[in-house]
Amino acid sequence: MSSSQLQQGSSSKEYATFLKVPLASPRVHRHQSASLLSRLFFSYADDMMQIGNMRQLDQDDLLVLDDDSRSDVAYAFFKRHYHRQSQSIVRAIIHGYGWKFLLCGLVSAFTTACILLAPVVLHHVIDTFATPEMDLTSLGAWLAAFFTSRLANALVTPHVDFQTQLMVFHIAVSLRALLFEKTMRRSIQSRSDDKAVDVANIYSSDIQRVIQCANEINTLWILPIQIGVVVYMLYVVLGVSAFAGLVVIALSMLVAFFFTKQTSGSYKELMKHKDDRMKLVKEAFGAIQIVKLNAWEGKFEAKLLTLRELELVSLSRFVYAMCGTIFVLWTSPLFVSTVSFAFYTLVMNQVLTAAKVFTAIALFNLLRDPLREFPSIIQKCLQAKISLDRMADYLALHEVDPSNVTQNDPSIPDDAAIVVEHGTFAWNEDASTVLADVSLIVEKGDLVVIHGPVGSGKSSLCSALLGEMEKIDGKVYVNGKVAYYSQQPWIQNMTIRENILFGHAFDHNKYQNVLDVCGLLPDLQQFPGGDATEIGQKGINLSGGQKARVSLARACYSDADIFILDSPLAAVDAVVQSEIFSKCICGLLAEKTVVLVTHNQDVVESGVGSCKVSMSEGQVSVERQEVPLPRTYFSTQISPDKMENEPRATKHDDDSLKDTARLIEDEEREEGRVSATVFWHYFDAMGGLKVLLLLLLIQSLWQGCQVGSDLWLSHWTGQKGNTYDASRTQYIMTVYALLGGGSALMVLARAVTTATAGLRASRELFHLLTHALLYAPLRFFDANPIGRILNRFGGDITAVEIDIPLDIGSLLVAGFFTFCQLATAIYIVKILVVFIIPLAYLYVKFAKFYLMPSREISRLLKVASSPVLSHISQAEEGVTTIRAFGPECVDQTIAKNFSRNDVNARAWFCDFVVLTWFQLRMKLIGCGVVIAVVSCLVYLRDYLSPGLVGVAFTYALSID
Repeated sequence: MSSSQLQQGSSSKEYATFLKVPLASPRVHRHQSASLLSRLFFSYADDMMQIGNMRQLDQDDLLVLDDDSRSDVAYAFFKRHYHRQSQSIVRAIIHGYGWKFLLCGLVSAFTTACILLAPVVLHHVIDTFATPEMDLTSLGAWLAAFFTSRLANALVTPHVDFQTQLMVFHIAVSLRALLFEKTMRRSIQSRSDDKAVDVANIYSSDIQRVIQCANEINTLWILPIQIGVVVYMLYVVLGVSAFAGLVVIALSMLVAFFFTKQTSGSYKELMKHKDDRMKLVKEAFGAIQIVKLNAWEGKFEAKLLTLRELELVSLSRFVYAMCGTIFVLWTSPLFVSTVSFAFYTLVMNQVLTAAKVFTAIALFNLLRDPLREFPSIIQKCLQAKISLDRMADYLALHEVDPSNVTQNDPSIPDDAAIVVEHGTFAWNEDASTVLADVSLIVEKGDLVVIHGPVGSGKSSLCSALLGEMEKIDGKVYVNGKVAYYSQQPWIQNMTIRENILFGHAFDHNKYQNVLDVCGLLPDLQQFPGGDATEIGQKGINLSGGQKARVSLARACYSDADIFILDSPLAAVDAVVQSEIFSKCICGLLAEKTVVLVTHNQDVVESGVGSCKVSMSEGQVSVERQEVPLPRTYFSTQISPDKMENEPRATKHDDDSLKDTARLIEDEEREEGRVSATVFWHYFDAMGGLKVLLLLLLIQSLWQGCQVGSDLWLSHWTGQKGNTYDASRTQYIMTVYALLGGGSALMVLARAVTTATAGLRASRELFHLLTHALLYAPLRFFDANPIGRILNRFGGDITAVEIDIPLDIGSLLVAGFFTFCQLATAIYIVKILVVFIIPLAYLYVKFAKFYLMPSREISRLLKVASSPVLSHISQAEEGVTTIRAFGPECVDQTIAKNFSRNDVNARAWFCDFVVLTWFQLRMKLIGCGVVIAVVSCLVYLRDYLSPGLVGVAFTYALSID
C-alpha cells in the first residue's frame, strides 16, 4: 500500500434525518440548567444532534461548557486540594472527588442489584412452567418486580456513567493544566535529567490511562461483591458444586494476575521506548528545514524506524500478554460452568433440571463480565500507576528558582537597573561553575556591550541576569520590566502582528515605528497578507534574518525598561545590521537600558555604550566609560520624505486578516460517513482479505460452539417433568465440555489473530506515515504545525496498535453474539418477531440519528487535540522568552492553554453527552426486548419445554 493511498479515500455525504424540523441555529443548552425531563433523557442534546444530521457540525454548534467544567475553574478546584495534600495527585483526587465517586458507586451497586434479580426471576419462571398447576399471581408479582428492576437499571446506569465521566473530565483538564503550569516553571537544565519524560507523550497517552482507571474505580470494588453474591446464588442452586467452580475462578484469577503483571511490565517498557521515539519525532520535525536542506530525511527515517522496532518488541510482549489475559477471562466462565455441572452430576450424583441449568447459566453469564473485566481493571490501574509515576517524575523536575534574581529591590540605588554582586553561576548545583565572581552595575539608560569569543559565556551571562541559571553565590538585582531577545529566535504559530504584539494592546503608531526600526517594512510588502500572514512552526516560512527581526520587534514593542538582546545582529546582513543598530538600539531604545551581546567588532570598537563587558572562559572584565556619548550620536537621521515612502503595515482592522494570508491551514476533517476505503486500507495493512475471512470463520465457530452448548443443555433437561437416566450423564457432560473447549480455542485464536494482524498494521502504517511526512515538501510544514504531527505519532499510533485491534475483536463478539442470540430467541418463540420488528426499527432510527453527529464530534475532538499539543510544544520551546517577559506573560500563556483546552474539552463533553444519549435509548430498547421475550414465553407457556424457555429467557438477558 502506498502513502498516496493513505491520503485518498472519499467520504459519503449521506445524513440521516430523524426529526423533520427546519434547519436553524443551535439552541445551546447547559445540562445543569435544562429541565428535569430533558436531563433525564439527555434531550438537551437533540438540537445539536439534529444539526449534525443535516450538515457538518462546527465548533460553534457544540454545547457550551458549564462554568464548573471550564479548565480554569476545574483546575482552581483541583489545585487547592493538590497543595493541601502535599502535592499528591492521587490524594488530591480522593480529597476533591472521593465522595462523588463513592455516591456514584453506591448507585452503581443498586443497578448491579437490579441485574442480580434476573436469575432469581428466571428460576421462579421455569419452576412455575414445570409445575402442572401454575401460580399466576406469584408469577405476575415476580415479573412485575423483574420489569421494574430492568427499567430502573436502564434509566439509572447511563446517568451514573455520565456523572462519573463528568468527574473524570474535570480531573483530566486539571491534570493538563497542572502539567502545563509545570512546563512554565521547569528549568532549562532539567531537560537533561534522566527522569525527564516527554510532556507531549504524557498529554496524549498517560492522561488517557489515568482517565481509563478513574472511569472504572467504582467497578474495582463492586465487581468482587458481585462475584461473591453470584457464587452464593450458585451455591443455593447447585450446592457445594458451586465451590468447585469457585476453585476454577481462583485459579483463573491467579493466571490472569500473572498475565496482568506481564502486561504491566511490558507497558512500562513500551512507554519508555515511546518517549525516546517521540523525542526524536520532535527533534526531526521541529528542525525539518535543516533536515531538508541537508537531505537528512533518510538518516532520520532510519533512526525513527530503529527506535520503532525496539518499541514494537515491547509492544508485541504487551499485546501477546493481553491475549493470554483475554483467553483466561473469556474462557473462565466456560470452565466454571463445565466443572460445576460435572461436579454436580458426576460427583454429587444429582440430576440437573431446566430451572437449575439455566438459572446457573444466567449466573455464569453474570460472572462472565466481572471475571473478564476485573483483571483488565487491575491492569488499567497498574498502567495508571505507571502514568502517575511518570507525571510525578515530570512534576518533580528542577524548577527555576525565583530567588536567583531579586526584582525591584528597594535597597539598590534608584538609578541602578541591574546589579550583580560577586555572582557565581552554574547550570545546576552539581555542575561545574560557568561564571565565577561576576560583579556588574548597569545604570538606567545604559547600553552595555558584551563581547568575547565563542563559548566564553556571553549567553550564559544573559541567562544569569534572567534567573535561568542556578545562582551558587552572590546577588542579582533587576530593577524594571524586562524584554528578551534569545540567540535562537523563538517564533509562534501566529500572524506576524500577533507575534510582535505578544499579548499587548495594539497601538498603530508605536507598532508602525517598531516595524520601521526593526527593518520589517520591506519584508511585509513581500507577504500576501502583510503582517496578517501566519508564520509556520518555529517561523519555518521566514528566513533566519526575518525571524530575528520579528523577535527583536516583539521585544521592542513590549516597551520594557530593560532589554537583554543576545546577538540580535548575528542573523542579518551588514546593511540591515547597520540599520537596526542605528534606528533601533541607538534610536528607539536610546533612553532604555540595553544589554547587547555582539560579535560585531565595529560596534565593539565604536565607543558606543556606557560600558563594555569582555568575556573569556567564564571570566568577566568590565570597562566603564567615564562620560559616554549619547546613543543618539550614533543614530542615522532619516528624512520625512523617506519615512513617507516606506511601505506601511496593514491597518488595525479585522478586514485585513484575509484567508489568503494564512499559511497555517485549519486541520482538515472528513465530512459524512467514513469511507469504506479507509477501513479497507487498514484491513489491507493487517493482512488483507485472508485475515478478515479467518476472523469471520473463527468467530462463526466460536458462536456455533456457544449456541450449541446451550441447546445441548436444553435438550438434556428435556420437557416438563422429564428426567434422564444418570448413566448418560458422563456422555452428555463430555459433549458439553468439548463444545466449551472448542469455544475456548476460538477465543484464543481470535485474540492472537487480531493481535498479530494489529502489529503488522502498526508496523506498516508507521513506516508509511514516517516516510510520507519526512519526504513531504516544506510547504506542508508551513501549513501544519508540529502539534498535528505529534498527534499522529502519539495518540493515533496508539489507537492503531492497541485500541483498534481490541475494538475489532469486541465488534466481532458483539455483532455475532447479538445476532445469534436474537435469532435463536426468535426461532424458539416465533411470535417474538412481531415485537422485535418495531424495536429494531427504533434501534435503526436512533442509531442513524446518533451516528452522524457522533462521528462529526469525534472528528472535531481529534482536530481540537492538535492545537493543544502544538501550544505546549511551542511553550516548552520558548519558555525562557516567556518567563523573561515577566509573570504577566506567563499568566497569559497559561490562559491561552486554558482556552485551547476548553475548545478540546467542549468537543469531549459533547462526545460523552451524545454517547450517553444513545446508551440510554439502547438500554430502554434492550429492556423492551426482555419484556417482549418474557411476555411471549408466558403467553406460550403451554407450548414450550422448560429447557427452551430457559434458553430464550437467558438469551434475552444477554441481549439486554
